[in-house]
Amino acid sequence: MEKSISLNGTWKFREASDSEWNDGKVPGCVQLDLLAQNKISDPFYGMNEVECHKLEDKEWIYRKEFDFELTEEFDEVKLVFEGIDTIADIYFNDDFLGKTENMFISHEFDVTNLIREKDNVLEVYFYSSTKVMKARENNSPVRLESAFETARPYIRKAQYSYGWDWGPRLAQVGLWKDVYISAVKDVLVKDPFFYTEKLQGNAAFVRVSASVSSFMDSELMAEITISYEGEVCGRKTVPIICGYIDAKLVIDNPKLWYPNGVGSQPLYNINIKLLIGEDVVDELNFRSGIRIVRLIREKDSEGESFIFEINGIKVFAKGADWIPADNFLSRITKDDYYKFIKLAKDANMNMLRIWGGGIYEDDSFYDACDEMGIMVWQDFMYACAQYPDQFDWFQQMAAEEAEDVLLRLRNHPSIVLWCGNNENNTGFYSWWGNGDPKYLGNYIYKEILPQICAKYDPSRPYWVSSPYGGVDPNCESEGDRHQWDVWSGWADVKAYLADKSRFVSEFGFQSMPDWKTVLSYTKEEDRSILSPAMISHNKMIGGMERLIRYMTSDLGLPKDLRSFVYLTQFNQAEAIKKGVEHWRARKFMTAGTLYWQFNDCWPVASWSCIDYYKRKKALYYYSGRFFASVLPYIVEEDGGITIYGISDLQQDAEAHVEVLCYSLDGEKLWERKFNTRLIANDVVKIAHYDEREIAEKYVPYVVPVDASHCTLPVERNWKLLNSVVYVRMTVDEKIYDNYYVFDKFRNLKLTKPNITCYVEGNDITLSTDVPAFGVFVYTENDVDLSDNCLNMIPGEKYTLKCSDNPGDVKIYDLSSLILKI
Repeated sequence: MEKSISLNGTWKFREASDSEWNDGKVPGCVQLDLLAQNKISDPFYGMNEVECHKLEDKEWIYRKEFDFELTEEFDEVKLVFEGIDTIADIYFNDDFLGKTENMFISHEFDVTNLIREKDNVLEVYFYSSTKVMKARENNSPVRLESAFETARPYIRKAQYSYGWDWGPRLAQVGLWKDVYISAVKDVLVKDPFFYTEKLQGNAAFVRVSASVSSFMDSELMAEITISYEGEVCGRKTVPIICGYIDAKLVIDNPKLWYPNGVGSQPLYNINIKLLIGEDVVDELNFRSGIRIVRLIREKDSEGESFIFEINGIKVFAKGADWIPADNFLSRITKDDYYKFIKLAKDANMNMLRIWGGGIYEDDSFYDACDEMGIMVWQDFMYACAQYPDQFDWFQQMAAEEAEDVLLRLRNHPSIVLWCGNNENNTGFYSWWGNGDPKYLGNYIYKEILPQICAKYDPSRPYWVSSPYGGVDPNCESEGDRHQWDVWSGWADVKAYLADKSRFVSEFGFQSMPDWKTVLSYTKEEDRSILSPAMISHNKMIGGMERLIRYMTSDLGLPKDLRSFVYLTQFNQAEAIKKGVEHWRARKFMTAGTLYWQFNDCWPVASWSCIDYYKRKKALYYYSGRFFASVLPYIVEEDGGITIYGISDLQQDAEAHVEVLCYSLDGEKLWERKFNTRLIANDVVKIAHYDEREIAEKYVPYVVPVDASHCTLPVERNWKLLNSVVYVRMTVDEKIYDNYYVFDKFRNLKLTKPNITCYVEGNDITLSTDVPAFGVFVYTENDVDLSDNCLNMIPGEKYTLKCSDNPGDVKIYDLSSLILKI
């Protein structure tokens, strides 16, 4: 039986070379403690980040004095650190306990013979991680290639700490997770595991295991009880053999765990009791779900499939890539995680990929994913670098880390894949010219990790890297792919339409954060597109220039900085929409789209759909539409437009379809209404309209087009270019809509809409007299809106729900944001 005594709260800290102690907070870090003491400025404001750069070479000491009043005898007492960042020596009552070198794992030290009832002194001496990693790099016989900071692969610290193309260089130092005393008497059950071996008929064959530490001579038995909502579904008593519990049970008529949009997420309670006779000497409870994960990789006409199958159902993965939600990790709360995952669920996502340059997330992240049906693609923490796994010490660290991570996370049904790294194998092939090396990290990904995953978790697949598949790890024909031709490669957004990736695990397009967020990190004199502070808050080299280039290519020029913010958000949303719709229409030849990225770690212009303050960008609102379970998709082909019905529903469905065509000045040109049938979990072609049907009258209009390395004038139908097609599809009384215009917005002759706005309580209702695009609602008060960045049909009413009183409301649309010069 275990008793835990928290050592969190107020500690003392000081710079190692200083004699003055200050109050610090655990969990926390040096930077937050210095900020609380007003000894540094907010590193998220302006370019204050540079103050934290100056801290990197310093060393720090954290100190805690406490009493340990013994009310009973214990067999073992351990000092437990759930997270130490990163290189530190631990001293307890003047005894050296050991050194830590990995921020990702927990550390335990036996203090049974050292702890006393009064005046215990715990000190943690932090070395400069920057100095340590650079010294290791300088002493290494092998030169490692690495993006952003060349020395970072030599320590097991969150790799984004040293800067990324969306994050600052803020290398936190400190005790970033809980610290506590663990006192054990008699016996302790630990490292439990529940998983489904198979589903057969109306039964689930499940397995429960755990380890037992015992200080007793008595014979122990283990009673395993599985229940759902208080009702016992299975119970078994087994002997403990060599300190290990292993029990197989059968659950009749199981309630299966499914991803969001496919089914519900029932979670079973698993109880393990250790018994001596009828006496309970220890007990452990945890939750998990019953489900089977399979990664379908089968040869087909385009190469090899890459499809996630949950309980026998193919699931098209819809979601985004997740990065740490703060540079100072202790600031992220359980409530924060639940809000983020609820946002993902509400945007109709069913998967988040935890990117390999951040952290293995807090349990509350995975708990929320379990409860809300968000599948997790879990990278191990290796990203965009070569790693020194030719050394035995690094191999050992990698193995210890993987074991610690699997034992902590493997009970979460939301995790559907372990993945070895982010982009390192494509780096070997395409960036560094190594081919397929034995080491440089590859020994970890191809030898250590698959062996440990097989040993500790047979319940889900392992994948070497992201991307991976084929001779070229980033090929289209098999495995997953990172599609960065658009944005990073400067390709036009229409390049998405030619892409035949089997699973797109990364692709992205930048935008500015929310306008209020821009105001939060700038002074008045900073508020111009290319000011130093603005560029510093877009960490991609040339990021602001790319925003300008893509904006002018598709939309035109902004009237001012505020217009620039809205136009980049609209452009981002439209770009990702184009890719997602194309890949969803290929279902299941393409079987997933995860865009880069879901969130931010600080206020910044980036690829995210939600900025650092959880303010929703246009892309977030669009995600709820293009990730919906039903998607009407309009594509220009065969001399006109074709409308497809994409369905993720698990049953066929009747749909009522309205197709409306308006001129841009508000005249309804025609409409069609009909009923159709959507096929379960499939795509159907539901209509095709010739250009002459859309625009009966041909009015010649000459426009310049790209034509093999030059621009040539081509004659088009002005009536077609001056129109918009809307599709509204009603399924089970729910409306799904989409729209299509026939050229880039910068070439359209938009009519300024007369948008009426009516505010009643916390509701905002809008309507327009002509087609209105990129309609942004700005509220004086910082409230959450149910929808925004609307593309409005004339005469329709759009009601937005506000989380609170919105205050004054302002309306912007493309015609009011684009500068005509």
